[in-house]
Amino acid sequence: MSFTNMVINETVRLANIAPGIFRITLKDVQIKGYTIPAGWTFVVCPSSVHLDPNKYEDPLTFNPWRWKGEELHKGSKKFMAFGGGVRLCAGADLSKMQTAIFLHYLLTNYRWKVTNEGNVTRQPGLIFKKGLHIEISKNQGEKNTGNYCLR
Repeated sequence: MSFTNMVINETVRLANIAPGIFRITLKDVQIKGYTIPAGWTFVVCPSSVHLDPNKYEDPLTFNPWRWKGEELHKGSKKFMAFGGGVRLCAGADLSKMQTAIFLHYLLTNYRWKVTNEGNVTRQPGLIFKKGLHIEISKNQGEKNTGNYCLR
């Protein structure tokens, strides 16, 4: 399952499910000559980290292998798909497990092909404005085929 976990990490890194993470400063913070006073609310934008070429080589490319040997923990400063620190999402592991089960079931029981790729937009998350159209069919040669549009 280690490759599945790498695929999940890369998917949530590129998709940026949470467009922003709200935090409150506990003390004055200095950033590039500016002071954010204690008690102020600010927003961390995960995509600014997840798509930063200084943190990831070729950041817009889907590459699950970039996670090989990486140890992700609640204090990670380059991966914050589920928040971080003491505010790490309590459901992060459950979410990854559910995604792994879904992928296993999908990949072992079905085939699919993209019938209309649509246009990808980042706002800052990944959006297909007109959907991503796919055709799904069962692996066992059954005639159950359906056309779907994922939005």
